[in-house]
Amino acid sequence: MKNWNLLFRRTHLYLGMLLLPWMLIYSLSTFIFNHRGLFEDESGQPPKMIPLWERTCVVELPAGGGEALREMARRVMADHGISGPFGVQRQGTRLTINVQNFRQPLRLTYDAGQHQLRAEQREFAWPEVIVRLHQRTGYGQEGLLSKVWAFFVDLFCVTTLVWIGTGLYLWWKLPVTRGWGFAALGGGLLTILILLGTL
Repeated sequence: MKNWNLLFRRTHLYLGMLLLPWMLIYSLSTFIFNHRGLFEDESGQPPKMIPLWERTCVVELPAGGGEALREMARRVMADHGISGPFGVQRQGTRLTINVQNFRQPLRLTYDAGQHQLRAEQREFAWPEVIVRLHQRTGYGQEGLLSKVWAFFVDLFCVTTLVWIGTGLYLWWKLPVTRGWGFAALGGGLLTILILLGTL
């Protein structure tokens, strides 16, 4: 039993150290979400888009959306030497392709009526970078690095659950702390129930 206790203590300790950078990212980004005004400039606007170039582009918009629209966006990006995970939206004859990037995302706007493709890049700002780290998804996107990012997010989730489990085990093995532990667990549960009941 002593060896098991040591294993759980070491597991809890080193998982906590492993999780520390990820916890820091998610805590900072959530704080920014909750207090967005503190991180905006005097105008209250998000970082501006910087124009990069505008080129003639002739492609036919697909009749439908979904994968056909993504395939067309993929072709437009490839024709102009752009790669990476992206999202695409269509509004009438205008197509907007948002290429994900932690530091400076790229936005391509295609006007089918004018046959013009415009590229803009988001101005760099640290708060925006941290928020994008929180929002980034991976499995639905092309590219190995997107899959790797998604895998590490999954690993973070599983590791957090193991960290919680080892923490509960260590708490239970110390009878002197059980009363305070029940009070802490009860307080956390009560907080969630109050929020669920009032929101």
